[in-house]
Amino acid sequence: MIYCDRSENILEWDSESIHIPYISPKDDRWHNYYPDFYIKYKDKNDQIIKALIEIKPHFQKKWDVNVAKWDACQKHCDKKKMEFKVLTERELF
Repeated sequence: MIYCDRSENILEWDSESIHIPYISPKDDRWHNYYPDFYIKYKDKNDQIIKALIEIKPHFQKKWDVNVAKWDACQKHCDKKKMEFKVLTERELF
């Protein structure tokens, strides 16, 4: 978050500000998923990119409920022409 505040390439960011409906495989009911971050940034080619980012431990990537959330989020992002990324300790460290 400090990086987002200080980086001149991060134009906007927010935490858990967007909700995406999804059907949970645990109870077959609708729930809301709140991705960890929304970020609007300028990439190395000066293109403006909007992205939703989730941060999770790698071992949680295969959990059914997370797969359902992320599938719904990817569909949302595709419609909005946004990126969606799940980052784990493998990408961060």
